[in-house]
Amino acid sequence: MYDEADQVEIVHRDALLTLPATQALMQGLHGRGAVSFSGALHFMARHRLADVDQPARLRNFLQVLNQAEIVAYSKKYQTVRVTAPLPDGGEEFAPVVRVVEPDRPYSNVRHLREILRQCESYIWWAEPHFSRKGLEPLVDEADAERITDIRILSGPAQVNDKATKDWKRFQAEMSALGIVSEWRVVQPPLPWHDRFIVSRRQTWNVPPINTLYKGDYSEASRTPTRPPFEAWWADGAPLPT
Repeated sequence: MYDEADQVEIVHRDALLTLPATQALMQGLHGRGAVSFSGALHFMARHRLADVDQPARLRNFLQVLNQAEIVAYSKKYQTVRVTAPLPDGGEEFAPVVRVVEPDRPYSNVRHLREILRQCESYIWWAEPHFSRKGLEPLVDEADAERITDIRILSGPAQVNDKATKDWKRFQAEMSALGIVSEWRVVQPPLPWHDRFIVSRRQTWNVPPINTLYKGDYSEASRTPTRPPFEAWWADGAPLPT
């Protein structure tokens, strides 16, 4: 039986695991062994979760994570090592940030797949430069038991014969599964710049598709602000076929 102090520690540790900074740190450092504090600081700074000019803040945060047995932080050797396993991704610990790093090529694409896998009822994807490469994770994660509607909204930059042919194949396959799919194109100037994946209960601000596959430094993050996707959609025209 846990006493009250044990339960407080569990609640505190669980709360730390839901923080974007904790999730980013664990994703970036897991599997690497001991990483220098300087390396951890610059990693967090790249994702706007630390300030290289104020390292004390990250040191204090690492001390808290060390006490919660999430990381091992050595003041003597100035190293950081992730000791806790990555959360299982269940609803309680579902990531709110997913980091993209050049040396994590598989994880980068896996992040996108897991974002799509978490979508409910529909997947609406606003991407100014959506390319046919984006259809690959979509077809893998399109589950008719969860999804009934897929909408892609883009600019015209990547619309070409190859994209159109792949889209027709994709659309036919989705139709056979009972999923309605449509791709609309908005002519410049586009009323949005960021990329969004919108579903019934979640909205993600995501990197460009090419960034995910190339592995440039970036991140995907859940946002409480739902973009006016329906208004953008109304301005689009169906993909020419």
